[in-house]
Formats: sequence, structure tokens, C-alpha cells
Amino acid sequence: MLRWPMIATALVAAVMALATGGCSKSASSEDETTTDLRQIAKAYGVILSGKQRPPQSLDEIKQVLTDLHTDGMNPPADEVLTSPRDKQPYVIILGAKLGTQMTGDVLIYKKDGAEGKRYVFLMSYEVKQLTDDDFAKASFAMGHKPAGK
Repeated sequence: MLRWPMIATALVAAVMALATGGCSKSASSEDETTTDLRQIAKAYGVILSGKQRPPQSLDEIKQVLTDLHTDGMNPPADEVLTSPRDKQPYVIILGAKLGTQMTGDVLIYKKDGAEGKRYVFLMSYEVKQLTDDDFAKASFAMGHKPAGK
């Protein structure tokens, strides 16, 4: 088992706590999608901290999520990477340096919205639900353009 994921996970958790104003929200008070997006962001941050570069592939994120699952820190990787509502994979924008710029740019999002809204994870470590109109106007990390936008 690699040691860097555990060290980097602690660092990412500290940064995320600071970014949310020190508030601690238990996973049980969040809906499943919000928890998934935070877990994916945690894995993203572990790679960034441990390898000194952002993830370059979904496989890297999946491996960290698998390691964290083995350590009892999250559900299985495939479960975290898939929306519980529509069973579609989340869209993760690779290559952005999460934590270096606290912007409102979207880093992770649900592929399809439901009832006119979709969840997004922002570079500012916030999880939000955007309306279809707000999503269409949103800025994305790395200049990413969602399909159909």
C-alpha cells in the first residue's frame, strides 16, 4: 500500500476544512451526490499533493479511490465515480491545479441534470446545484467545454 495517499489525504482534508470555513459536515448530512463529488475531489487532491501534478487520467483517480476504500475512507471507486441517481459517470476535468486558485470554475459535474438542475464541484471546493441556465453560463477549469455547450 502506498503511503503518500494517506499523507496527502490528511493535507487535502485540512485544506478542504479551511476552504469551507472550518465547518464540519458529516457525510450523513449530505446527499450521496455531494459526498461523491467531495470524495472525487479528495482523490484529485491526493494525486496533486503526492505527485506534485494534477491527475492525468481517470485511472489515477480510480486507483486513489480504491486505496482509500481499502483504508475504509470511502465506498468502492466505481460507486463513487458514478451518479447514484442516473448511473452516469461524473465528468472530471483533468489537469487543473485544484487548491491553487479558489475560483468558481467547475472541476467536476454530473453529466446530465435532473429537474432542471445539476450538481457541480467548483475549484473553490464548493458543491452547488446549478440550473440549466447557470450551467450553460458557467466557466470550467482548463477551458473545458461540456458537450452541447
